[in-house]
Amino acid sequence: MSKAESAQPDGSPPPQDLRLLYAIGRLDRGITRELQHGLKPLGLSPHQYVTLTVLRARSGLSNAQLARRAYVSPQAMIQVLASLQADGLITRSPSGENQRILETRLTDKGREIAERCDRIADEIENRMLAGVPQKDRKALLAAVRACVQRINAGLPGG
Repeated sequence: MSKAESAQPDGSPPPQDLRLLYAIGRLDRGITRELQHGLKPLGLSPHQYVTLTVLRARSGLSNAQLARRAYVSPQAMIQVLASLQADGLITRSPSGENQRILETRLTDKGREIAERCDRIADEIENRMLAGVPQKDRKALLAAVRACVQRINAGLPGG
């Protein structure tokens, strides 16, 4: 790796003893940046994409449930849902149990857009993991899932 490749964004050299927490944080920010760039032509943000994927996995969730699963505040989720609804990607209707709670569901258009977003995410993931053998990718995913569970950070499907 060249000096330019290992330098920090500000040009300073990387820490000699890079903490795993720091590396994971940098990776998270890099993934978010790449998602923002990749989703921009679709007019979506990473939070909107996460919301679509959560709804695809479990339809009929409330604002509060979606906010918890997407790691945003309920107030921020209101804005995310309003924009998704305005674009025709979701519908919201009163719950049969409590009319004050609005259940959210994907529309057919929302499912199609989520699939397009998945292809963008796949491309980012493949680029990120280029050169990493499939068995190592599986081991990495298992290790990350275990870490997430140990600190009670939640993970869809896990």
